[in-house]
This record gives sequence, C-alpha cells and structure tokens, in this order.
Amino acid sequence: MVPRGGPAAPGSGRAGPGAAASGPGRRTILSFDGPARRWVEAFPVGNGRLGAMLHGGTERALVQVNDATAWSGRVDGPARALAAVRAAGAGPDRLARARDALAAGRHDEAADLLAVFQGPWTQAFQPFVDLHVTVASAPRPAQVRHRDDSPRTLDLRDGVVRERLPAGVEVEWFASAVDGALHGRWSAAEPFDVHVELSTPHHVRTDHHAPGGRVLVLELPDDVAPGHEPDAPAVTRTDDGASLTGVAVLLACGDGEVGGTPGGALRVERATWVEVVLATGTTSPWPQDGPLRDREEVVADVLACARRALPGDRGTGDATRARHVADHRRIADATVLALVPHDLDLRLPDAIGTTPHAALAQAVFDHGRYLLIASSRPGSPPANLQGVWNADPRPPWSSNYTLNVNLEMAYWGAEAVGLGECHEPLLAHVGLLARHGAHVARELYGCQGWVAHHNSDVWGWALPVGAGHGDPSWAQWWMGGVWLCRHLWDHADVGGDDAFLRDEAWPLLRGAALFCLDWLVEAPDGSLTTSPSTSPENQFRLPSSADGTGGGVGALATGSTMDLALVRDLLERCLDTIDRLDLDDPLEGRLRSALARLARPVVGPDGLLREWAHDAPAVDPHHRHLSHLVGLYPLHQVDVDATPDLAAAAARSLDARGPGSTGWSLAWKTALRARLGDGVAVGDLLAEAMRPADASSTVSSPWQGGLLPNLFSTHPPFQVDGNLGVVAAVAEALVQSAPGRLRVLPALPPQWPDGSVRGVRARGGLRVDVTWSGGRLTQVVLHAARGGTLEVVHGPSSRTLDLEAGDVRRLDGHLTEVPA
Repeated sequence: MVPRGGPAAPGSGRAGPGAAASGPGRRTILSFDGPARRWVEAFPVGNGRLGAMLHGGTERALVQVNDATAWSGRVDGPARALAAVRAAGAGPDRLARARDALAAGRHDEAADLLAVFQGPWTQAFQPFVDLHVTVASAPRPAQVRHRDDSPRTLDLRDGVVRERLPAGVEVEWFASAVDGALHGRWSAAEPFDVHVELSTPHHVRTDHHAPGGRVLVLELPDDVAPGHEPDAPAVTRTDDGASLTGVAVLLACGDGEVGGTPGGALRVERATWVEVVLATGTTSPWPQDGPLRDREEVVADVLACARRALPGDRGTGDATRARHVADHRRIADATVLALVPHDLDLRLPDAIGTTPHAALAQAVFDHGRYLLIASSRPGSPPANLQGVWNADPRPPWSSNYTLNVNLEMAYWGAEAVGLGECHEPLLAHVGLLARHGAHVARELYGCQGWVAHHNSDVWGWALPVGAGHGDPSWAQWWMGGVWLCRHLWDHADVGGDDAFLRDEAWPLLRGAALFCLDWLVEAPDGSLTTSPSTSPENQFRLPSSADGTGGGVGALATGSTMDLALVRDLLERCLDTIDRLDLDDPLEGRLRSALARLARPVVGPDGLLREWAHDAPAVDPHHRHLSHLVGLYPLHQVDVDATPDLAAAAARSLDARGPGSTGWSLAWKTALRARLGDGVAVGDLLAEAMRPADASSTVSSPWQGGLLPNLFSTHPPFQVDGNLGVVAAVAEALVQSAPGRLRVLPALPPQWPDGSVRGVRARGGLRVDVTWSGGRLTQVVLHAARGGTLEVVHGPSSRTLDLEAGDVRRLDGHLTEVPA
C-alpha cells in the first residue's frame, strides 16, 4: 500500500474455519505417550529470556533450562579480537592488495591476504541449569498405570505443558513472560511428595540453601570453540570475574510440609498442591556494550523475581497461570490460520508421517509461531540457531547468530504473522552489532559506517570468523549488517511506525549505507560492484581448461548477485526513508548516484540467474544455499510481473538446485516458489519439509531436513530457522505484500482446498483476512491503519482501492467490493 499517513493501529484476530472475520482462536495440541527418551522428544516452553525442555515422567524427570543471555565469552572479546587481527596485518592496505590480486585472477593470493582478516570465532550459547523432579504418591488401585503410558501434551495456544502422572497427580509447566519465571504445578485429590533437584554443568560460585528455596550462583565459560575447530581447547574457564555470572533461584510452596534435603533438593511432602518457580539471570549487559552488571544486583533482581512469581496459595497460583495464558493468547491469536475445520490434536511422533497435508501444515505453522513467541520477547536477546533451547556446552555452530541466512530467516515471517513485538529483540541486537561493526569497518577496511559478517553472538561480534584458516566461501562475507537492515525497514513499514523509523532504524540504515558506499568499487565497464565478494556458502570452478575443470576451486569474486541485491535494497530503503520522513540529508545524492551505477542481475547462457558475475560452474550445483535468489525472496527485485525474464531465470535456477536439502533450505525454496506463484511446488516442498526425520542421520545424511519427533526442524541437527522459515513460506503462499500491491492466494497448494487466515499483516499498517473454498477465493477483508492507494490482485483480476485510516473494506471472490 502506498501510505498517506496516520497512526498504526494495534490489532489481533481470532478466526475459526471458513469465518475469517470472527470466531475463537484455534487450538493445536501436541502429545506424546510417556516421558521423553531423548531431547528431541521433549516439549519446549519459553518466555523469551528463559527456555526449558520438559521431558516428563515421575522419577527424576528432567527439565533442561536455558537463559537467553547465558553465553561463553566476555565484554572485551570483540575488541581484543579486532586488535589482534589488526596487529597481524589486516587493514585497508592489505585489502587493496587483495583486490588487486583478485582483479588479476590470482585467487589463491587474494584468499591468503584476506585470511589475516579472520578473527577466531564467536562465542557459544550455553545450557544453564537442570531440574530433576521426583513425584511420589500412594497410588489407588484403580489409578495404577505404567509410567510410560502417561500422556504429555503441549497446548500451543495456551503455552502450557500438561502431564497426568500415576495416582491421579496432574502436573503443568509454563514459562510466563508476565512474571519472568518458569512455573511447575502439581495437584491431586490425595497427598503426594515432590522433590526437586537443581544442578548446573558450570562452575558453582555459591550455593545457598533454605527451606523451600535455593539460590545458585554459577560462572559461565570464558571461551568455547566451535566443533569445527578440533585443535582448539573446547572449553576455557577462568576465575578472573570477566566472564558472565549466572543466577538461578528455585522456590517452592504448597499445602504440605516444605523443606529441603541434605543434598540441597527442595522437598514438599504430604501435599495436594505444589508449585515451584525458577527465575534466572546473568550479568550480561545485552543489548549494551558493557560493563557487566553487578553480580549482587543480579542476585537480588532474580531473587525478587522468583519471590514475586511464587504464589501464596493455590488460588493465587491459578490467577498467575490465567495471566500467563491470557498473555500468550494475546499474541498467539493475533494471526489465525484454519486449513481444517476443527482443532488439532497430534499424537507424536506417528502423526508426522500419517497426518494429512493440510492438518500437518496447520500444526507446523502454529508450532513455528509458538516457537518464536517462546524464544523472542522484548527485553531478551533474539532467537539463536536453536531458539532458546540447547543442552550442549559446545553446541553445533556454537548455536550462534548466523547472518548469511539463518538469523534473517528466523524473523522473515514475524511481521506478517502478527509477531511484530517478537521481532524487537532482533532489532535491538542490530544496534549492538552496529556499534561494534563501526570499529571493524574503520579499522579493517577504512570505511565509514558499520559492517557485520557471517556470524555474531550476544556480545555483538562483527568481525569475520575462521581463525585464519576458514574457507572464504563462508568466512569472508561483508553483507551481514546490510541484510539485517531490511528487518528494520520491514518493522517500520508493516507496522506503519514512523517514530521507530526515524529514531531507531534510520541511524542504523544510514550507517550501513555509508559502509556500502565506501565498499563499492568501479568495475571495468564503469558500473559499481563489490570486491571482494562471495556467494555464501558456495564455490565455483576456476576455468583454466577447456572443460572448466582442473583449475581448482574458488569462492572469492567480484559482484556476486547476492551482494548487489542486498546493497541495492539497502540504498533504495534509505531513499524511501528520506522520502517518507521528509529528511534533508546530504547522503541522498550519493545514494542516487550509486544506485544508478550499481550492476544488475544477469541471466547466464544456461538460462539460470547468475550467482557470480562470471559464468564459471558451481562446485555444487545443488547447494543448499540459494543466495543468488535473494532478490526474488525475501526482497522484491525479481517479480513475475515486473521482471518476467528474471523470474523465469530464477525458476530455472530453483529447478537446477533440485529437491531435498536441509530444513531451513527447504523453507527458503518453499518461500521462493510461493513468490513465483507456484502453489503445486509449494505443496510438494512443504511435504518434504514436514516428513519424519531420522534424528540419528547427521553423519549419513548431513543435509537431510524434515521434522524431529517433537516437530523441531532439522538441518540436521535441530535449527529453529527451519521451523520459522516454514511459517514465513506459508504466509507468503496466502498473502504477498509489496509497496502499493497485495496479492491474495498467489500460491495456494492444491492440498488446501478450503480454509481461512485472519490477521496477516501487510505493508503500510494493513491487516488482511482471507477465506477460500474449493480452491477458490471467497472473501478478502482489509483493515487499514493508514490511508493509501492499494492494488489488490488475485490471479488475473485486480482492483485498486483508495483507503483511509480506520477503513474496513470487504471484497468477494471476484474482488468486487461488498458491504463490510
């Protein structure tokens, strides 16, 4: 929609099947028979800061807990690494030599020169504490049942895990964002005992015991090397106070005898109701640069949080639970998808392979939204590679922030599916990244503005990684910050928030643009391009022989398609911001001049969209990364109507990549096919993404995606961006929003003949409800928070509307306006 101003209006929707404008929120329940036998059968809960994996059972039932701020490392880690890289010889002069070598075709020399720019590695997201819960009771004969038959359920709409234990003991777990704590609740008609043990894999600084309470103060590691650095010490610990201190407070109450055990466990005996609360925190200064927060202040804050969360009686506990459910539903019901005419109850893991396509897609969509609500709330760091759930002190890829697609993908759908507030942690992290990235841009490259590369962490790491021996295909990439800036624009554009755009987004957009303007170099044809450049994480064959083989393998080039698409998008969004805010900025002239000279995407002789500026063949033509197609999705530079030749080349490029891949790559392929309007391919790719995955296949099939038993998407192993990318792809198949244009049901899969979606957010503060039946559109309802001109498109039909702020406009299946 082309806006005419007006404030953004908050909105949430609740829709039942076939009734996009009204009705209750949909309920999706996941269940297992019996306790989890492994981590990927546990159920996740979270409140943004605290995440927990609930395994269930009666004997030492495991609750594995993470805190989003609990990472290895220290405040001065990025600065020390930058100083070391500079001391090793990295800097503008060496960059110029690398550019000269690359221009002369000396790829190995360029790679050697740039290897010095690589810092070591980002830090790793850490497990925090474990709870082991034992419930003992005297079972009545009629209620005796084998523990492996006890059902566990996760209600995605309420954010509550429930379990029925032997002897009629009911247990619930939830992580409340309202009071900032994890709650466990047990109740029964007959008395029972609960013992809760608290432990940590980290060094314990202090451990305070009291009847009904325990305070654990722990030290997180100083450094954790990723698994691809086998020669480095895996975990380094010091006792100098420079790494993070963590605090966990566990409190218990009930109507029985509350006390402790000699080993420090909490004990409540002969009770008919028990509640425990766990609150966590660290000395992390996120999203600030530092210094660390005062340890005693954190202990006091976490203890106060736990005390506020602990109910004084059962009725107070019921009210606390009700507040959590209301808060969770407030977000969960903001966008409601109905692909089947009933609530869902999936018995896992068998349901993954037996549930019809539409019902399983609905569950995966609901589950993905649930995961982002649970792992990304305002005030906490953004979701990392595993959301906020990780049991490994040395997790895969450090469970960090991977900027060459994964972090962005995790938030692609956030605005569209009513999770704009869950987007805020990422936006806050960009500010931290920019502050560190400004030093890197100046010291390493002699550029203004700020830069980020392939990886980041909670400390705002902005250097390249690779420790001097990382392959350039992944270790040398300069566009991480540029891509993240798109999220700043989307948050402002979809939400219609000019205040955010002016006060928070614009300085970051402007800084990233300054870097790009300094980074661009003139190509021999007079155009502007990037050098050095890579297309993450692919490589090409260096053509020194007639058949294009035998010349070795390269990754460094000039002007990769992805680079130029991202730079173009950033410069255009900066100009849009200047126009929208009516800014008088001297940067405008430079932006327009650079845009006019920026190289554009090219179709190669094979009919594919070129990945690099040359035609050298890719080493892996089926590579999981689809970097050169970023202009199609999530950007809007390749369009089936505006640029049909490029869209056709993009489609052929997708064909050439072939089927199958990792969970997140399948999600990206699905979104790309949706943008191309190919509903059949969307349905087929979703079927691939939703197939049962073998959790033990990481060696035999390292790039095989699918769903793990608890619906986690796998790379393998588990990566949350696969789950969240599918959410974005489903939304894209139903509603596509570009400036001034709204496409309705552009890529409806044939497996979803009937359904509705309510509360999809579109650009310009627009909220959209869509209903269809028999594969045909029946109704579109538009809720406008801002005025503007909008073209609504469905198939070959279109209608242009002039909207005013506050309008509710209703169109039928032929896009004819009918009374609202």
